[in-house]
Amino acid sequence: MLFKSLALSASLAGGTAIVCSSAEILKIPINKIPDEEHHANLLRSFDPAALGTSSSIVIAATSRRLGRGTVQREEKRGEMGRGEENVILRDLQNAQYWGSLEVGTPPQEFQVVFDTGSSDLWIPSGKCKTESSNCANKSTFDKSASSTYAEVPHGAKGEFSIRYGSGPVSGTYGVDVVTLADDYTSTSQTFALAEHTDGLGTVYGGAKFDGILGLAFPALSIDQDVNALIPNLKEEGVLDRAVFAFYLGNESDGELAVGGYDASRMEDPSDITWVDLLSPAYWLVKMNGVRFGGVMISANTAGIMDTGTSLIYGPQDQVMNMAEALNARYASQVGLFLIDCETSVPDLEITVGGRSVSIPGADLVIKDDTGRYCFFAVSIMAFGGFGGGAAGEGHADAGVDKLNGELEEVVVEGIERSTVGGRGGGDVEPIPFEYIGNTWLMGDSFLRQFYSIYDYENQKFGLADLTKQMEG
Repeated sequence: MLFKSLALSASLAGGTAIVCSSAEILKIPINKIPDEEHHANLLRSFDPAALGTSSSIVIAATSRRLGRGTVQREEKRGEMGRGEENVILRDLQNAQYWGSLEVGTPPQEFQVVFDTGSSDLWIPSGKCKTESSNCANKSTFDKSASSTYAEVPHGAKGEFSIRYGSGPVSGTYGVDVVTLADDYTSTSQTFALAEHTDGLGTVYGGAKFDGILGLAFPALSIDQDVNALIPNLKEEGVLDRAVFAFYLGNESDGELAVGGYDASRMEDPSDITWVDLLSPAYWLVKMNGVRFGGVMISANTAGIMDTGTSLIYGPQDQVMNMAEALNARYASQVGLFLIDCETSVPDLEITVGGRSVSIPGADLVIKDDTGRYCFFAVSIMAFGGFGGGAAGEGHADAGVDKLNGELEEVVVEGIERSTVGGRGGGDVEPIPFEYIGNTWLMGDSFLRQFYSIYDYENQKFGLADLTKQMEG
């Protein structure tokens, strides 16, 4: 059920939040896939027999690139080396929270992942059921049934391709009415209609969501003149402020607030830590410290706040130090580190804007459905370079031998590329140069620990303690 209520809004001054007036915000319930089901999805490719019996370990270095969710025009495919940008490639099986929105007149309802790690809205088109094998159970958009639908001319931005870690999503663009609630409607929102989704595999076919609502900045989209939905609602006068906030339940579902934040979710609404974004593309902020079991892993790094990812991914050398402390070994089938289920995993402490957020060690363990195998919920994110080069190539196995003194073989695999053509010289750099190779992807296991606020206009990210009844 969608409902509205009154909540306090804030203005920003000098990096702090000042409560100034009350404003009407929209509160959208978010559904959560139960942990047991979600973990089964993450580990569906795990085969214990493939681990072997030797004390030597075969380890694969994964590659996740900066710019996940970035699209490329169909006509630019194959033009590698021109206007290339790094991209994060993340499998959709990582998504754990989703909610609903409506498209068209009369409205057609879809379940979407509310994703702060990408900027595009896409839903399946009617063609998806005939063009793709994993679309049979999806709600698809019938553009002929919408009186307000408009085609986007071919050659403008008429065709698209979005690449995720598991494969591409491609189709066409359109414009229509998009609604988050009865009177929270954009009358002219550009979105993508996915026709080909086979690249996402069977995981997408069994997922509880139909598409993705990207909540990052237009800099991650091929057409940077097209606003994301929430800024578009602000421009159309539907919202007073282009602000949204997340409460992600640990044992329960969550809530997305649009147009402000829900003060009732916070222990002290006057105690919000505001942090400037490093670049208006991702929700990317400087992190002042990463500690694992009290040991400093990094004192100067950056983090992408990503509600579309359930886990945490970090720079290879930093994650390797953590894995070594756990005597972990890498299971390449699932891209995670295997740990002894009897291992006591210490807390992971992240400092942002001087505020420390602690993730309990128990929240950093994923068990398979037998309970015999346990995995560390922090893994490696390697980084590629610009202009066709890959900074991770040639040294992706660095430090791997720390994990086992008798390591016989290192397998380096999965280095993928995704390019974007046609960017202008004045475009926003998604990741500042000094943070390439030193950036973390902070998923839901981190964002669940506090109330997170996202301010498009002031380009700030806010953190606040959850009310006591919301914790745990």
